[in-house]
Amino acid sequence: MTLRERVMETLKKRRQNLLDGNINSIPSPFKRFMTDFIGLEQSTYYGITSYTKGGKTQFVLNLLFEALIFAYEHQDIMRLRIFYFNLEETDEKILNRFQSWLLYRLDRIRISPSNLRSSRNDSPVPQEILDKLESENYVKYIEFFENTIIFSPTSNPTGIFYECKRYAEANGTTYKKTVPFNQEEVFDRYEPNDPFEYRVVVIDHISLISQERGMSKKESIDKLSEYLGTNLRNRYTFIPIVIQQQSTENESNDSFKLNRIRPSGAGLSDSKYVQRDVNILMGLFSPFKFGLKEYMGYDITKFKDNIRFLEMCVNRDGEMGGIVALYFDGATCTFKELPPPEDKEGLAEIYKYMDSIRPKANKIFFRYMIKFKRLWQML
Repeated sequence: MTLRERVMETLKKRRQNLLDGNINSIPSPFKRFMTDFIGLEQSTYYGITSYTKGGKTQFVLNLLFEALIFAYEHQDIMRLRIFYFNLEETDEKILNRFQSWLLYRLDRIRISPSNLRSSRNDSPVPQEILDKLESENYVKYIEFFENTIIFSPTSNPTGIFYECKRYAEANGTTYKKTVPFNQEEVFDRYEPNDPFEYRVVVIDHISLISQERGMSKKESIDKLSEYLGTNLRNRYTFIPIVIQQQSTENESNDSFKLNRIRPSGAGLSDSKYVQRDVNILMGLFSPFKFGLKEYMGYDITKFKDNIRFLEMCVNRDGEMGGIVALYFDGATCTFKELPPPEDKEGLAEIYKYMDSIRPKANKIFFRYMIKFKRLWQML
Protein backbone atom coordinates (compact mmCIF):
# COMPACT_ATOMS: atom_id res chain seq x y z
CA MET A 1 0.00 0.00 0.00
CA THR A 2 1.39 3.39 -0.97
CA LEU A 3 1.56 6.38 1.38
CA ARG A 4 -1.25 8.10 -0.52
CA GLU A 5 -3.46 5.03 -0.29
CA ARG A 6 -2.73 4.62 3.42
CA VAL A 7 -3.57 8.26 4.18
CA MET A 8 -6.82 8.14 2.20
CA GLU A 9 -7.80 4.93 3.93
CA THR A 10 -7.25 6.63 7.30
CA LEU A 11 -9.41 9.61 6.31
CA LYS A 12 -12.23 7.33 5.20
CA LYS A 13 -11.98 5.22 8.36
CA ARG A 14 -12.14 8.27 10.62
CA ARG A 15 -15.19 9.60 8.79
CA GLN A 16 -16.94 6.25 8.98
CA ASN A 17 -15.95 6.00 12.63
CA LEU A 18 -18.14 9.00 13.45
CA LEU A 19 -20.98 7.81 11.23
CA ASP A 20 -20.93 4.53 13.17
CA GLY A 21 -21.35 6.38 16.47
CA ASN A 22 -17.74 6.13 17.60
CA ILE A 23 -15.31 8.94 18.46
CA ASN A 24 -12.09 10.40 17.08
CA SER A 25 -11.20 12.36 20.21
CA ILE A 26 -12.07 12.64 23.89
CA PRO A 27 -14.13 15.85 23.89
CA SER A 28 -13.00 18.97 25.72
CA PRO A 29 -15.03 19.91 28.82
CA PHE A 30 -15.03 23.54 27.60
CA LYS A 31 -17.81 23.76 25.02
CA ARG A 32 -17.33 27.39 23.94
CA PHE A 33 -13.58 26.81 23.54
CA MET A 34 -13.92 23.67 21.40
CA THR A 35 -13.17 25.53 18.16
CA ASP A 36 -9.69 26.09 19.65
CA PHE A 37 -9.30 22.96 21.80
CA ILE A 38 -11.40 20.01 20.64
CA GLY A 39 -10.10 17.73 23.38
CA LEU A 40 -7.57 14.89 23.54
CA GLU A 41 -6.75 13.34 20.18
CA GLN A 42 -4.50 10.36 19.47
CA SER A 43 -1.00 11.16 18.17
CA THR A 44 -1.20 14.71 19.54
CA TYR A 45 1.30 16.35 21.92
CA TYR A 46 -0.04 18.93 24.44
CA GLY A 47 1.78 21.40 26.65
CA ILE A 48 0.25 23.26 29.61
CA THR A 49 2.07 26.25 31.10
CA SER A 50 1.56 28.98 33.68
CA TYR A 51 3.44 30.77 36.40
CA THR A 52 4.15 29.16 39.77
CA LYS A 53 0.92 28.18 41.58
CA GLY A 54 -1.06 29.02 38.47
CA GLY A 55 -3.15 25.84 38.55
CA LYS A 56 -1.26 23.80 35.91
CA THR A 57 -1.44 20.46 37.70
CA GLN A 58 -5.08 21.00 38.71
CA PHE A 59 -5.95 21.85 35.11
CA VAL A 60 -4.32 18.70 33.72
CA LEU A 61 -5.92 16.57 36.43
CA ASN A 62 -9.29 18.10 35.59
CA LEU A 63 -8.78 17.06 31.95
CA LEU A 64 -7.73 13.55 33.01
CA PHE A 65 -10.60 13.15 35.47
CA GLU A 66 -13.13 14.25 32.84
CA ALA A 67 -11.52 11.81 30.39
CA LEU A 68 -11.80 9.03 33.00
CA ILE A 69 -15.51 9.62 33.46
CA PHE A 70 -16.01 9.80 29.68
CA ALA A 71 -14.06 6.56 29.20
CA TYR A 72 -16.01 4.80 31.95
CA GLU A 73 -19.31 5.82 30.36
CA HIS A 74 -18.16 4.87 26.82
CA GLN A 75 -16.33 1.59 27.36
CA ASP A 76 -18.15 0.15 24.35
CA ILE A 77 -16.37 2.52 21.94
CA MET A 78 -13.03 3.40 23.58
CA ARG A 79 -10.41 2.45 26.14
CA LEU A 80 -8.16 4.75 28.18
CA ARG A 81 -4.68 4.15 29.57
CA ILE A 82 -2.80 6.87 31.46
CA PHE A 83 0.93 6.73 32.21
CA TYR A 84 1.47 9.29 34.96
CA PHE A 85 5.06 10.24 35.77
CA ASN A 86 4.33 12.09 38.99
CA LEU A 87 7.54 13.92 39.75
CA GLU A 88 5.85 16.36 42.14
CA GLU A 89 3.03 14.59 44.03
CA THR A 90 2.53 11.09 45.41
CA ASP A 91 0.08 8.55 44.00
CA GLU A 92 -2.00 8.82 47.18
CA LYS A 93 -2.35 12.58 46.94
CA ILE A 94 -3.43 12.39 43.31
CA LEU A 95 -6.10 9.87 44.31
CA ASN A 96 -7.16 12.29 47.09
CA ARG A 97 -7.53 14.98 44.43
CA PHE A 98 -9.70 12.64 42.37
CA GLN A 99 -11.87 11.88 45.39
CA SER A 100 -12.36 15.60 46.08
CA TRP A 101 -13.09 16.25 42.40
CA LEU A 102 -15.54 13.35 42.27
CA LEU A 103 -17.42 14.47 45.38
CA TYR A 104 -17.95 17.87 43.81
CA ARG A 105 -18.82 16.53 40.36
CA LEU A 106 -21.33 13.93 41.50
CA ASP A 107 -22.90 15.57 44.55
CA ARG A 108 -21.61 19.18 44.66
CA ILE A 109 -19.85 18.40 47.94
CA ARG A 110 -16.87 20.73 48.23
CA ILE A 111 -14.07 19.36 50.38
CA SER A 112 -10.36 19.83 49.74
CA PRO A 113 -7.87 16.93 49.75
CA SER A 114 -6.35 18.40 52.92
CA ASN A 115 -9.71 18.36 54.72
CA LEU A 116 -10.40 14.91 53.30
CA ARG A 117 -7.24 13.73 55.06
CA SER A 118 -8.34 15.40 58.35
CA SER A 119 -5.18 17.52 58.33
CA ARG A 120 -6.55 19.99 60.88
CA ASN A 121 -6.55 18.53 64.35
CA ASP A 122 -9.92 20.12 65.16
CA SER A 123 -11.64 19.06 61.91
CA PRO A 124 -12.00 15.31 61.34
CA VAL A 125 -13.55 14.50 57.99
CA PRO A 126 -17.29 13.79 58.42
CA GLN A 127 -18.15 10.10 58.51
CA GLU A 128 -20.83 10.72 55.87
CA ILE A 129 -18.10 11.69 53.40
CA LEU A 130 -16.18 8.47 54.00
CA ASP A 131 -19.41 6.48 53.68
CA LYS A 132 -20.14 8.15 50.36
CA LEU A 133 -16.64 7.40 49.04
CA GLU A 134 -17.21 3.74 49.92
CA SER A 135 -20.63 3.62 48.29
CA GLU A 136 -21.15 1.65 45.08
CA ASN A 137 -21.59 4.78 42.94
CA TYR A 138 -18.18 6.12 43.98
CA VAL A 139 -16.25 2.86 44.20
CA LYS A 140 -16.96 2.04 40.53
CA TYR A 141 -15.24 5.26 39.42
CA ILE A 142 -12.37 4.98 41.90
CA GLU A 143 -11.66 1.38 40.87
CA PHE A 144 -11.74 2.48 37.23
CA PHE A 145 -9.23 5.21 38.17
CA GLU A 146 -6.90 2.60 39.70
CA ASN A 147 -7.22 0.25 36.72
CA THR A 148 -6.64 3.03 34.18
CA ILE A 149 -3.71 5.02 35.60
CA ILE A 150 -0.20 3.60 35.82
CA PHE A 151 1.89 5.69 38.21
CA SER A 152 5.64 5.57 37.69
CA PRO A 153 8.55 7.03 39.69
CA THR A 154 10.81 6.95 36.60
CA SER A 155 12.23 10.41 36.07
CA ASN A 156 14.91 10.23 33.37
CA PRO A 157 13.98 10.77 29.68
CA THR A 158 15.26 7.46 28.35
CA GLY A 159 13.58 5.49 31.13
CA ILE A 160 10.24 7.25 30.50
CA PHE A 161 10.51 6.56 26.77
CA TYR A 162 11.31 2.86 27.16
CA GLU A 163 8.50 2.26 29.67
CA CYS A 164 5.97 3.61 27.18
CA LYS A 165 7.61 1.92 24.20
CA ARG A 166 7.52 -1.47 25.91
CA TYR A 167 3.78 -1.09 26.48
CA ALA A 168 3.23 -0.08 22.85
CA GLU A 169 5.21 -3.02 21.46
CA ALA A 170 3.44 -5.46 23.77
CA ASN A 171 0.09 -4.14 22.55
CA GLY A 172 0.66 -3.69 18.84
CA THR A 173 2.79 -4.55 15.83
CA THR A 174 5.73 -2.56 14.44
CA TYR A 175 6.43 -2.87 10.72
CA LYS A 176 9.78 -2.06 9.15
CA LYS A 177 10.91 -1.25 5.64
CA THR A 178 14.23 -1.48 3.83
CA VAL A 179 15.99 1.70 2.71
CA PRO A 180 16.97 1.12 -0.96
CA PHE A 181 20.38 2.81 -1.00
CA ASN A 182 21.90 0.96 1.98
CA GLN A 183 19.47 -1.94 2.52
CA GLU A 184 19.02 -0.93 6.17
CA GLU A 185 15.79 -1.83 7.94
CA VAL A 186 14.05 1.19 9.49
CA PHE A 187 10.72 1.92 11.16
CA ASP A 188 7.81 1.99 8.73
CA ARG A 189 4.56 2.04 10.71
CA TYR A 190 2.90 0.81 13.89
CA GLU A 191 -0.55 -0.72 14.28
CA PRO A 192 -2.01 -0.98 17.80
CA ASN A 193 -3.98 -4.09 18.69
CA ASP A 194 -6.76 -1.79 19.88
CA PRO A 195 -7.06 1.30 17.64
CA PHE A 196 -9.64 2.72 20.05
CA GLU A 197 -7.25 2.81 23.02
CA TYR A 198 -6.20 6.31 24.06
CA ARG A 199 -2.73 6.24 25.62
CA VAL A 200 -1.98 9.40 27.58
CA VAL A 201 1.50 10.17 28.97
CA VAL A 202 1.65 12.89 31.65
CA ILE A 203 4.89 14.55 32.78
CA ASP A 204 4.28 16.58 35.95
CA HIS A 205 6.32 18.62 35.61
CA ILE A 206 9.09 18.53 33.02
CA SER A 207 11.63 20.65 34.92
CA LEU A 208 11.73 18.01 37.67
CA ILE A 209 13.02 15.22 35.44
CA SER A 210 16.41 13.66 36.19
CA GLN A 211 19.25 14.73 33.94
CA GLU A 212 20.60 12.21 31.48
CA ARG A 213 24.25 11.33 31.97
CA GLY A 214 26.43 14.01 30.43
CA MET A 215 23.48 16.31 29.70
CA SER A 216 22.40 19.60 31.25
CA LYS A 217 18.84 20.12 32.46
CA LYS A 218 17.91 21.90 29.23
CA GLU A 219 19.43 19.14 27.10
CA SER A 220 17.57 16.50 29.13
CA ILE A 221 14.26 18.34 28.71
CA ASP A 222 14.88 18.65 24.98
CA LYS A 223 15.67 14.94 24.78
CA LEU A 224 12.49 13.98 26.61
CA SER A 225 10.42 16.28 24.41
CA GLU A 226 11.98 14.65 21.34
CA TYR A 227 11.08 11.20 22.67
CA LEU A 228 7.51 12.33 23.36
CA GLY A 229 7.02 13.93 19.97
CA THR A 230 9.12 12.10 17.38
CA ASN A 231 8.68 8.64 18.89
CA LEU A 232 5.72 8.20 21.23
CA ARG A 233 3.39 10.56 19.35
CA ASN A 234 4.43 10.00 15.75
CA ARG A 235 5.15 6.28 15.92
CA TYR A 236 3.01 4.83 18.68
CA THR A 237 -0.11 7.09 18.74
CA PHE A 238 0.51 8.29 22.33
CA ILE A 239 -0.98 11.51 23.68
CA PRO A 240 1.82 13.26 25.63
CA ILE A 241 0.82 16.01 28.07
CA VAL A 242 3.66 18.04 29.52
CA ILE A 243 3.34 20.52 32.38
CA GLN A 244 5.93 23.28 32.26
CA GLN A 245 6.35 26.47 34.27
CA GLN A 246 6.86 29.92 32.90
CA SER A 247 10.20 31.54 33.63
CA THR A 248 10.23 33.67 36.79
CA GLU A 249 11.88 36.42 34.76
CA ASN A 250 8.53 37.04 33.10
CA GLU A 251 7.03 37.97 36.47
CA SER A 252 9.32 41.01 36.79
CA ASN A 253 8.21 44.64 36.96
CA ASP A 254 9.63 45.22 33.49
CA SER A 255 7.43 42.46 32.03
CA PHE A 256 4.43 43.96 33.85
CA LYS A 257 5.13 47.44 32.46
CA LEU A 258 5.51 46.04 28.95
CA ASN A 259 2.28 44.02 29.37
CA ARG A 260 4.12 40.76 28.76
CA ILE A 261 2.72 38.82 31.66
CA ARG A 262 0.53 36.26 29.89
CA PRO A 263 2.09 32.81 29.45
CA SER A 264 3.75 32.17 26.10
CA GLY A 265 5.96 29.70 24.30
CA ALA A 266 8.85 32.13 24.53
CA GLY A 267 8.41 32.26 28.32
CA LEU A 268 8.81 28.52 28.98
CA SER A 269 11.19 27.83 31.84
CA ASP A 270 14.44 25.82 31.44
CA SER A 271 13.85 25.09 27.73
CA LYS A 272 11.87 27.01 25.14
CA TYR A 273 12.41 24.24 22.58
CA VAL A 274 9.40 22.29 23.89
CA GLN A 275 7.14 24.66 21.96
CA ARG A 276 8.69 23.38 18.73
CA ASP A 277 7.64 19.80 19.47
CA VAL A 278 4.10 20.22 20.81
CA ASN A 279 1.01 20.32 18.62
CA ILE A 280 -0.80 22.47 21.15
CA LEU A 281 0.50 24.72 23.92
CA MET A 282 -2.07 26.28 26.26
CA GLY A 283 -1.36 28.89 28.90
CA LEU A 284 -3.21 29.58 32.14
CA PHE A 285 -3.18 33.19 33.35
CA SER A 286 -4.20 34.56 36.76
CA PRO A 287 -4.80 38.34 36.76
CA PHE A 288 -5.13 38.26 40.56
CA LYS A 289 -1.50 37.13 40.88
CA PHE A 290 -0.42 40.37 39.22
CA GLY A 291 -2.74 42.61 41.24
CA LEU A 292 -5.05 43.47 38.35
CA LYS A 293 -8.50 44.78 39.33
CA GLU A 294 -10.14 44.17 35.97
CA TYR A 295 -9.27 41.92 33.06
CA MET A 296 -11.08 41.40 29.76
CA GLY A 297 -14.29 42.77 31.26
CA TYR A 298 -14.22 40.62 34.42
CA ASP A 299 -14.07 42.11 37.93
CA ILE A 300 -10.98 40.50 39.45
CA THR A 301 -11.63 42.15 42.83
CA LYS A 302 -14.64 39.82 43.12
CA PHE A 303 -13.12 36.70 41.60
CA LYS A 304 -9.74 37.05 43.32
CA ASP A 305 -7.88 33.75 42.76
CA ASN A 306 -10.98 31.95 41.46
CA ILE A 307 -10.50 32.93 37.83
CA ARG A 308 -8.12 31.76 35.13
CA PHE A 309 -7.81 32.64 31.47
CA LEU A 310 -6.99 29.74 29.17
CA GLU A 311 -5.19 30.82 26.01
CA MET A 312 -4.12 28.92 22.91
CA CYS A 313 -0.43 29.86 22.65
CA VAL A 314 0.63 27.35 19.96
CA ASN A 315 -1.62 25.38 17.61
CA ARG A 316 -0.06 23.54 14.69
CA ASP A 317 -3.41 22.60 13.15
CA GLY A 318 -5.43 25.73 13.85
CA GLU A 319 -5.43 29.33 14.94
CA MET A 320 -3.58 30.73 17.94
CA GLY A 321 -4.70 33.44 20.35
CA GLY A 322 -8.09 32.05 21.34
CA ILE A 323 -8.86 32.73 24.99
CA VAL A 324 -11.61 31.80 27.44
CA ALA A 325 -12.35 32.78 31.05
CA LEU A 326 -12.65 29.88 33.50
CA TYR A 327 -13.94 29.63 37.06
CA PHE A 328 -11.20 27.91 39.08
CA ASP A 329 -11.45 26.08 42.39
CA GLY A 330 -8.08 24.60 43.34
CA ALA A 331 -9.58 22.65 46.25
CA THR A 332 -11.53 20.40 43.89
CA CYS A 333 -9.48 20.72 40.66
CA THR A 334 -12.55 22.31 39.10
CA PHE A 335 -12.47 24.44 35.94
CA LYS A 336 -15.71 25.69 34.39
CA GLU A 337 -16.34 28.16 31.59
CA LEU A 338 -17.54 31.50 32.94
CA PRO A 339 -20.45 33.42 31.41
CA PRO A 340 -19.41 36.25 29.08
CA PRO A 341 -18.61 39.50 30.95
CA GLU A 342 -21.84 41.10 29.68
CA ASP A 343 -23.94 38.34 31.27
CA LYS A 344 -24.51 40.14 34.57
CA GLU A 345 -27.13 37.71 35.87
CA GLY A 346 -24.94 34.70 35.19
CA LEU A 347 -21.95 36.33 36.89
CA ALA A 348 -24.11 37.34 39.88
CA GLU A 349 -24.81 33.64 40.47
CA ILE A 350 -21.07 32.92 40.39
CA TYR A 351 -20.36 35.73 42.87
CA LYS A 352 -23.05 34.38 45.19
CA TYR A 353 -21.54 30.90 45.07
CA MET A 354 -18.01 32.18 45.73
CA ASP A 355 -19.24 34.12 48.76
CA SER A 356 -20.81 30.94 50.10
CA ILE A 357 -17.58 28.90 49.92
CA ARG A 358 -15.10 31.52 51.07
CA PRO A 359 -14.13 31.24 54.74
CA LYS A 360 -15.57 33.82 57.11
CA ALA A 361 -12.57 33.30 59.39
CA ASN A 362 -10.74 36.28 57.91
CA LYS A 363 -13.36 38.71 59.19
CA ILE A 364 -13.30 37.12 62.62
CA PHE A 365 -9.48 37.19 62.61
CA PHE A 366 -9.32 40.91 61.82
CA ARG A 367 -11.89 41.73 64.52
CA TYR A 368 -9.79 39.71 66.99
CA MET A 369 -6.60 41.49 65.96
CA ILE A 370 -8.18 44.91 66.48
CA LYS A 371 -9.36 43.84 69.94
CA PHE A 372 -5.92 42.38 70.75
CA LYS A 373 -4.21 45.60 69.66
CA ARG A 374 -6.40 47.65 72.01
CA LEU A 375 -5.65 45.29 74.92
CA TRP A 376 -1.92 45.45 74.17
CA GLN A 377 -2.02 49.25 74.25
CA MET A 378 -3.71 49.16 77.65
CA LEU A 379 -0.94 47.07 79.22
